[in-house]
Formats: sequence, C-alpha cells, structure tokens
Amino acid sequence: MNMDHNNLKRNCDSMSFETDETEETITCLHIRVYHPQASVFRTLNFNEKQKHRGEESIKFGRDSKVCQFPLLDKRASRIQFVLQSFRHADSSELCFEIKNASLRTQLSVNGIALDHLNRIDLPNKCILRFGEFQFYLEKESGEDKEHFEVKFNLSLVSFCQEGIVETLSHPVTKSGVLNVPVTLHQSQSAVETDENELIS
Repeated sequence: MNMDHNNLKRNCDSMSFETDETEETITCLHIRVYHPQASVFRTLNFNEKQKHRGEESIKFGRDSKVCQFPLLDKRASRIQFVLQSFRHADSSELCFEIKNASLRTQLSVNGIALDHLNRIDLPNKCILRFGEFQFYLEKESGEDKEHFEVKFNLSLVSFCQEGIVETLSHPVTKSGVLNVPVTLHQSQSAVETDENELIS
C-alpha cells in the first residue's frame, strides 16, 4: 500500500510539472566593461542580472540622478549614451539601438562613429568606445517581449589586447561613408535623432 501511495505521489508530481506554465526566457544584454581605472565602474552591480521593462530606455553617464548606470569619471558626459529596446514590425525579436547623447565626445560602435544625437541599431555583438571607456556587448535572445535584462562583467584587459576589436571593427572610410556589412548590421548607417527624445 505504501508503494501505491508513492507511485500516486510521483504521478501527481509529474502531471503538475507537465501542466505548469512554461517560464519565458528573457533577452539579456551581457556587457563587459573596461577602463584603465576600473574604479569608474564601482557603482555597477557585477555578475547580477538587472531586469528592465521593454519600453524603458537605459542611460549611461556621469549624472547618477538621471542615469541608471553612472560612470564615475569627470571626463564622461552627464548623459553619455542611451540604449533603447525595440522590435521590428515583421519580428518579435527584441533588438536594441544606441544614441550618442554626448555633445563633446564621439562614440564608436564597431568602429562606426556616432556624433551627438546620432543613433544606430546594435548588432548582436559589438564594441562601444569613447575616450578610454570600452564596452563589449553581446545579446542573448529570449522569448519575453515585455522585459529585458542587463548583466555587467568587469574586464581587466583592454578588448584591443584581446583581439576582439580586430574581428568586429568596421571603420568609417575616408570619404565619410559608413561601410557596414549586412552580416553585422541589418538596417542602416547612423541616424540623427531629436535632442528632446533623450529627456524621458
């Protein structure tokens, strides 16, 4: 009788597991950061995933009152850059675009230069650079359309020394035309955005 009871319990547990709602995976931006003075990142939570709403724009910069991810360097702009998630009309995949919010510092994405208020869609893997800051971003796609996560890791070695830049970099030509391979970036070159869009 005890065996029947155990079998019944196992069957109930199995049925419960099979009928439970499947938890959706969440798109995650893995961001490795590098600066010669690692202390500029000391406000970031490393190795912990931080969840954000899909419509939420996330800001990086010197102003901790405005930016979710403060950069503790006087040479960083008040708002340095903004990441915004979006979905293409013909896809449910969560994608990201970046806007350069800095008046004084040019930002590069895989060697593509972005001036103030210029924006561009991020490829699944890319390197952001400005000043002595380097960010290596890699997107891990998920099914949840309403949220995304961000996870930081600190690198003690420049990505240039690791050889990542050489495989990802696609610099602007001397003519000023952006040379973006289709395999890296599906859509377009940098686009200028309205300054009012940055204040939210």
